[in-house]
Amino acid sequence: MSETGLISDEMRKIVGRPYGRLVSYPVSASDIRKWARAVYFPQQPPARYTDPAAEHEGLVAPLDFNPFAWGPAAAATDEDAVEPDPALRSTGAMEHRLGVVPPDLRRALNGGLSVAYTGVPMRPGDVITAESAVAGYTEKHGRLGPMLLTDVTTSWTNQCDALVKTHRMTLIRY
Repeated sequence: MSETGLISDEMRKIVGRPYGRLVSYPVSASDIRKWARAVYFPQQPPARYTDPAAEHEGLVAPLDFNPFAWGPAAAATDEDAVEPDPALRSTGAMEHRLGVVPPDLRRALNGGLSVAYTGVPMRPGDVITAESAVAGYTEKHGRLGPMLLTDVTTSWTNQCDALVKTHRMTLIRY
C-alpha cells in the first residue's frame, strides 16, 4: 500500500491494462452531416463536413464527432473482467472490471478532460474502436481527507489501427 493506503499493489499492476472497449457502427455520411449541422447551428457548417465533393479529401467528420453517440455496435472488456457492482459505477468501476478492489471512497467528480487529436480524420465507412485504460494514480490530501486522482486514457483508432484521438480524463475520488 502507499502512504495513505489508497493505492494498492494490485491497483498499480493494472495501470496501462485496458478495462473497456467499444466498437462503433460504421460512420455514415449522414451521421457526419447531422453532427456538423448540430454543432454549427445556427450557422452553416463548413462544406468539408457536408459536401463530399467540396475538397479533394472527401467528406470528413468534425474533430469532436462521436460515433458512439448513438450507442456502440459492440462492447467488450478484458476476458477476466467482472460486471461492476452498481455501487461502484461512478467511483471504482475501472478497477472492479479488472477484478481489483478499489479504495473505499464513495464520492467522485470530474477532475478535467483533455483531447489530443492526431490529424487522422474520421470518414464515412470508418469503424472506430475506443479502448480505455487506467493511466496512473496520484494521492493527495484535501479538506475532506484523502483523495485519489485516477487518470484514464481512451484511445480511438480506426479500422486500419490508425490513432484518431486520445481522451485523457482525471477522476477525483474522495
